Amino acid sequence: MKNIYVLLAGESTSQFGNNLFDIAIMWYLYRLTDNSTTIGLISGTFNALVVLNVLTGYLADRFPKTKVMMTIDGLQAVLMGVATYLYYGFALNIWTLVGVAFIAKILGTVFDPAENALIPQIVPADQLQRVNSMNQGVKVCAQLVGMLAGGSLVAFVSLADFVLINGLTFLVSLGCIVIVHKRVGHAEQVSVEQVQTRDWYAGLAYVYHNPMLRTLILLAVIVNMVIGPVLGLNIIWTRGTLHASAVVYSLAQALFIIGVVAGSILINFVKTTFKTKLLLALTTMTVAVTFMVLTHSIGTTLIAMMVIGMAGGFVNVSLFTLIQLKTPGELLGRVNGAMMSCTNISMPIGIALGGVITRYVGIATVFIIGSAITLVALLAMSRVTLNEA
Repeated sequence: MKNIYVLLAGESTSQFGNNLFDIAIMWYLYRLTDNSTTIGLISGTFNALVVLNVLTGYLADRFPKTKVMMTIDGLQAVLMGVATYLYYGFALNIWTLVGVAFIAKILGTVFDPAENALIPQIVPADQLQRVNSMNQGVKVCAQLVGMLAGGSLVAFVSLADFVLINGLTFLVSLGCIVIVHKRVGHAEQVSVEQVQTRDWYAGLAYVYHNPMLRTLILLAVIVNMVIGPVLGLNIIWTRGTLHASAVVYSLAQALFIIGVVAGSILINFVKTTFKTKLLLALTTMTVAVTFMVLTHSIGTTLIAMMVIGMAGGFVNVSLFTLIQLKTPGELLGRVNGAMMSCTNISMPIGIALGGVITRYVGIATVFIIGSAITLVALLAMSRVTLNEA
C-alpha cells in the first residue's frame, strides 16, 4: 500500500496545480476576448478531447504505465516552463493561451488511463474499492482547494505565476511516480511483454462484447447526459429561478464537491452488491433533483447538490472498481480509455442540449425531464443481471 500513498501524494499535488491553471486560463481568456461564444467554443473543444482516451488507453497497455506517466509529467513540466517564459516575456495572446492549454489537455488524456490501469497492479484486489475511494476523494479535495485558491488569487497573481506553480506541481508528481516505478517497474515490464493484443480499438471491442460493461457504460452515458444540466446549468437555476446571490451558487458547487468526497468514503461502509449500490445511488440522485425542483428553496437546493455529489461518488468508485476486477490486465488501459471517452463526453453534450431546451421550456422542466429519463433507465437496469462473482 506504500506505493499507492506515494502515487496519491503526487497526484493530489498536480491536481491542485491543474485547477489553478484551469481557472487562470479561463479568466485570462475572458479578459483577452470578452466574447462568450469564443469562450464556449474553446471550453467545449477542451472537454471534447476526452474522446482521445479511446486511443491513449492503448499506450497504457502497450508500454509500462509508470513510464507513460513519467513521460507525460515530464512533458507537462517542460510545457509549463516554456509557457512561463512566454508569459513573463509578455507573449500573452489568445494563440499562446489556447495553444498551451490545448497541448496540456491532450497530454492529460494520456495520463489518466495509465493511472487507472496501474492501480490494480500495485493494490490487492480486496483493497481496490478502498483505494479507488481514496483516489477519488483526494483528487476532488485537491480540486476544491485549487478552485478556492485560484478564485481568490486570479485577480492579483499573473498568469505566468500560475503556470510556474503548475509546472512545479508536475515535477512533484514526476518525483513520486519515479519512486513507484523503481519499486514496480520490473513487474510492469514483464506484464507488458505478455500482452498479445496490439489493436488500439480492443478496449471498445471488449466493452461491446461484454454485456455487463456494455450495460454499465450505456447507463453512465444516459445519466451523465440527463444529470449534466443540473451541474452545468446550475447558475441559471440559482440566479434565474431562485434569484439567489453568487455566494449561494459558489456554495452549491462546493457542496457538490464535498458530497463526492463523502460518497467516496461512505461507500466503504455499504456492504451490498454493486447493482444495489448503483440503483440506490441513482434513485437517491433522482429524488434529490425532483425535490429541489418542486420546493424552489435555496436550502433544498444546497442539500440536493450535496446529495447528488454523494451519489456520484458512490457510482464512480463502484464502476471503476468493478471494471478493474472484471477486465483482463492486458486490456485494462484501453477499456478504461473507452469508458472515460464514452461517459465523459456525454456530460458536455447533455449540458449543451439542456441549454438549448431551457430556452423553450424553462430550467425546471429540463431538470424534471432528466430525472424522468434517469428513472426509466434505472427501471430497465433493475431487470438486467450483472455477473459480479
